Amino acid sequence: MKKILVIALALGLAFFAANVNAQEKYVGGGFEMSGSIVTGMGYQYHNDKANTEIATGVDGVLTGPGPMGKYMGADSSKKHYFGFFLDGVELDIMKSFGENVRLRADLDFGRVNSFAAGTQAFVLEQAYATANIPAGNGVEFLVGRFNAPIGFESVDVADNDLISQTILIRSQIRPVGLTGAKIYYAFSDLVDLHFWAANRIINDDNFGRTANMPALGARIGFNWGEEGTESTFGISPFFGPSDGSSNRHYSFGVDADINWWLTESFALGLEGIYRRDNALVPGVDENLNTFAGLLNLHYVFSDVWDGTLRYSMAMQRQGTNGPIDYIGTGIKQQVHEIALGGGYAVADGAKFKLEGRFDIVKPTSGAGETQYVFGAVMGFVYNF
Repeated sequence: MKKILVIALALGLAFFAANVNAQEKYVGGGFEMSGSIVTGMGYQYHNDKANTEIATGVDGVLTGPGPMGKYMGADSSKKHYFGFFLDGVELDIMKSFGENVRLRADLDFGRVNSFAAGTQAFVLEQAYATANIPAGNGVEFLVGRFNAPIGFESVDVADNDLISQTILIRSQIRPVGLTGAKIYYAFSDLVDLHFWAANRIINDDNFGRTANMPALGARIGFNWGEEGTESTFGISPFFGPSDGSSNRHYSFGVDADINWWLTESFALGLEGIYRRDNALVPGVDENLNTFAGLLNLHYVFSDVWDGTLRYSMAMQRQGTNGPIDYIGTGIKQQVHEIALGGGYAVADGAKFKLEGRFDIVKPTSGAGETQYVFGAVMGFVYNF
């Protein structure tokens, strides 16, 4: 009997040790998780002019004007609108293999009924592998799906000063999500370079894509300042096929962005974009020229309070170019957005944000007249 108990105890200890080792192998060794949750509510008013702004949208989400335009979509009637929204839950998973290899996946979960048309319940925002190559100061090579290293504004709402996103990123005037490869090299602490190749500049649609020419882009960045108030300036050219079915028609553009901490409390943000998309069907479509920019004034009042004033605009000089139509429905127009908001740090990783916004959508040809939209949103941002 004693032998049976000893054998059973030995087997139990062996099973326990194996289970512990398996668990350590599963979750240990450079495994990290982080993420965010953004939720809130808001009010918005449209005048009775027909809405002509329907932004192309990131990952198929078609958004309208105003601070609630991402959650209620485009509305063409005179309307007072109030509602609650769940912007989304993001889970970022990272795993390191030694010092030179790393995997990362950013998983975005959203409630479809809290968004405008085209929203998916799950979006794989990023998923890539990186390897450090020991050349010079070290070259980082990345392959997979990644956020384009372009511009002032982040694709993640939780990382921005305000809740609502500008027409620059909602319309994909500048590249947002890419699937391809990227090389990053830091010449020094002051100067670095990103160079990337991807399937397409906009929408990243590889289904049915027959164009062999990849999209190409780069960003040369300049960095200075103390930790916590680092200033950056970047110039980002990009180039690629205008349509996935042809190597004959191309899009190209350049983006310049700066986030300059003038003092320990005040930061000046600027971004400007010019983009040209060649006509897909000459004589039917037009060469599309698009201009866009933003001004972001951010002030830190104390350890817990901050405020932001932001102006953004986009101008589409031609009506349409086949499937390429960033900010309108086949007409020439301008979009102007003015937002004022503030944030209060409730606790470590938790922040309350309040924002008021006024939009002008001004078509210069085609149907509709100038539309005025105003509203306010408030929400909570939780980072973990």
